[in-house]
Amino acid sequence: MDEHLLRFDKNKTLVFIDCETLNLCLNYCHNRPWQIAMLKCQGDKIIDTKDVYLKWKEELKISKDAARITRYDPKNIEKHGIDPALFFPTLREWLEKADYILGHNILGFDLHIINQYYKFMNVEPIDFLSKSIDTNLLWKGIKTSNIYDPKKESLAEYMYKLYHTKFKNVRTNLTAAGKDLDINHDYDSLHNALSDLELNFKVWNKIKFMVNI
Repeated sequence: MDEHLLRFDKNKTLVFIDCETLNLCLNYCHNRPWQIAMLKCQGDKIIDTKDVYLKWKEELKISKDAARITRYDPKNIEKHGIDPALFFPTLREWLEKADYILGHNILGFDLHIINQYYKFMNVEPIDFLSKSIDTNLLWKGIKTSNIYDPKKESLAEYMYKLYHTKFKNVRTNLTAAGKDLDINHDYDSLHNALSDLELNFKVWNKIKFMVNI
């Protein structure tokens, strides 16, 4: 009866993405991603990964607090960073061929960063929203007993509604979600994009059995 649900589909390609950026601005005039990680998954398996550092020609600043929290290291960027134009074709192929794109707070942040990346490369973004799943908002709905009902609204409508709804004393960030779900992970390594995604994948593999998508 529920075999149509995503949790049972082993053929759909899911791409998890996380961007570590200089700050929280959603426009490239003040902000850029310096690390982007992606996981390509089918069912419960990770079939490929990407983890890149981006070196922009424009000189942009990051605050000391932001650098400390995200472990931003300019020497590492200088040594390992690549031209964003070189990575863009890979990002574009993964995202556009994916059946679904997932992330924790992807609706409120990463999708904006991705769209700006496309525009920076003079490419018109596709409709990412229609195939995006924000695990932060799904977990927010689960924790507040606002479970998604596909008979009442689309997934995008549901996620936007929850995004704009504030709940007192409800913490749904990735660390909180992982610990609430008793997930074993190296939590000290978070704010590294790849480590974040590995935890994000574990969170999804638990909450996908709590929602009908």
